[in-house]
Amino acid sequence: MGPFTFIARSGYLGVDLFFFISGFCLYYPYARAALNGGPVPDIRPFFERRALKIIPSYCIALAVFAIVYRAAFASPQDALWQLVAHLTFIHPLDQTTFGSISGPLWTIGIEVQFYLLFPLIAIGFSRSPLLGYAVLAFGAELYRVTIGALGLDTSFWWINQLPAVIDLFAAGMLGAYAFVHLRARARAIDPARATAVSLGASLCGVVGLGIVSLVSGDGDAAHVWFNAHRFLIGPLCFVLTVSTFFAVPAWQSVLATRALAFFSTISYNLYLWHLEVMVWVHNLVGSPALTFALSLPCAVGVAILFTYAVERPLLHAGIAGVGRALRECAATSRRLLATSRSRCSSAPRFWRAR
Repeated sequence: MGPFTFIARSGYLGVDLFFFISGFCLYYPYARAALNGGPVPDIRPFFERRALKIIPSYCIALAVFAIVYRAAFASPQDALWQLVAHLTFIHPLDQTTFGSISGPLWTIGIEVQFYLLFPLIAIGFSRSPLLGYAVLAFGAELYRVTIGALGLDTSFWWINQLPAVIDLFAAGMLGAYAFVHLRARARAIDPARATAVSLGASLCGVVGLGIVSLVSGDGDAAHVWFNAHRFLIGPLCFVLTVSTFFAVPAWQSVLATRALAFFSTISYNLYLWHLEVMVWVHNLVGSPALTFALSLPCAVGVAILFTYAVERPLLHAGIAGVGRALRECAATSRRLLATSRSRCSSAPRFWRAR
């Protein structure tokens, strides 16, 4: 794809940013509660909202991909195992299911695994955020060093298990804590210095992106390099995020345009569908340049559809609203069935015989 090759080579770094942002958003209510002395968010609403956010769109995408790629299953038993593993979010744990139906779906499994641990991690963070981050960062780096020493860091599967990325979630959580507590002292922060720090972090990110693009030509070497330097991504995201919050408005506006806000809204469904849409478009047009030009608007269109037709209405309704709607649908179905039976029983005998 010529000048766009670096996007394909280094685009997977967006996954690490995704984990960081997830940790930030999940812990933000806890950080606010700690600062204001309010109650800690309840666990039940947390899991209910996560389920409504993740599962419906995920299941739709999974069903479509499984149907389209049904010929790739080795047998009906293999298809059943693949679907069960993906529906229970354990597919990242097995190399045969890690990226079997659609490559990006492994990250959803890692995300859900972190959700299950998050309430416990949040308790430790609330007591000591710095210590909590240090413990998780140490554990993640210990895992990465260990698989490197064992020669397993050439495997994309080994370097992307939850222990390898948990410090990215933790960096996001620490970022939420820092933002909430620094915002209360915002007058003491020099916006010009914050902008300089943010610009410096951005520059480091661009340089890192270029390095990753260069080393990504060799898959095994890229995995080894990435595993050895991944510990830098969490702190870099932390510095960039926190400093940007207190930067001058002109720099903030660059990173908070309406277009970026819109893409953040549809980002989950865009992530679920982008790769397969790109593959389908490429199969239709053949040309790499034309594929690049057409796949993005097509993927955005699909993401808009499922975001505003599925994800947003369910989040707005909540678990109670969804349950009420399902009960109403069931009651309507029973009434229609009873009406149908009543009409059939009162029909002429010769018509019923038919």
